[in-house]
Amino acid sequence: MKFKDLTDADQAIFIKIYNNSERSQDSKQKSLASLFDVNQRTIRKWANRMELGLMEENIVNPAKILIYDIETSRATFKRFWTGKQYIGHYDMIEEPKIISIAWKWLGSDEVEFLTWDKEHDDKKMIVKFLEVYNDADLVIGQNNDRFDNRWVNAVGLRHDVHVNVYVKSFDIQKQAKRLFRLPSYSMAYVAKFLGVTLKQSHEGILMWKMVEDGTLSQQQEYLGKMIEYNIGDVITTEEMYLKMRKYMGHKIHVGVLDGKSKYSCPNCGSENIDLYKTTTTGVGTIQRVMICDDCRVQFKVSNTEYLKNNQ
Repeated sequence: MKFKDLTDADQAIFIKIYNNSERSQDSKQKSLASLFDVNQRTIRKWANRMELGLMEENIVNPAKILIYDIETSRATFKRFWTGKQYIGHYDMIEEPKIISIAWKWLGSDEVEFLTWDKEHDDKKMIVKFLEVYNDADLVIGQNNDRFDNRWVNAVGLRHDVHVNVYVKSFDIQKQAKRLFRLPSYSMAYVAKFLGVTLKQSHEGILMWKMVEDGTLSQQQEYLGKMIEYNIGDVITTEEMYLKMRKYMGHKIHVGVLDGKSKYSCPNCGSENIDLYKTTTTGVGTIQRVMICDDCRVQFKVSNTEYLKNNQ
């Protein structure tokens, strides 16, 4: 039986069984394999085609993959007049600070957050967040290579708090620009393009004005709105990553972190992999392009590694 032969009723039954949270992945896959007279690998392929189980426990792996986003305040400057003019660092009377940080571990349902204190000091927040950030194997964000990561580093430096500057980073916007020619690379557009949870809207610069300079009640009200907006960005970022990761390569090898060989999937650690294509480098070295049957990510292995596992 092939995927195209599934009727609407078949797919409804498939979805109902696959989404049963009271049963293990293996148990559900075995039941479906028996029902449709196919093997479990085929069931996993069909589930991927229907985008089922993306947030299930099977994507939580030994790698600590952190999705996060920060919101920062504006710098304050003093100048004698209006109009276009050069503004130097000596004109700045208050540096930008981090207002809020939201994060979640890949596959977890829980989104956590921290904010600056009542005096708009971000030290306690960055100390707590760096306990999480420094422990991650990989951090994921939108434009995080240019902005979020470097801001976290800078605030850690300002407060003399240790930062793991060697943490691996995956910037969705950078990878999207590398691979796809899209009309826009804004988070709002890409989320709409992919059909995932849309980036939340807000009241524009008013939110920052109220959080930074409003009355106490206004600050509390709009800080709550900013946290909601911050959390929404994290949720959207994760969904974008799960939609796009099969095209984007990998920054760490999850299989090796799980004690498996380099022949396992670097993205999820699965050993359910197949040869996708044989290619060569410019000087004639054979390379094998593999594809993971579980997460559909493509990756390369050397010909030596391929032959060692396929004799």
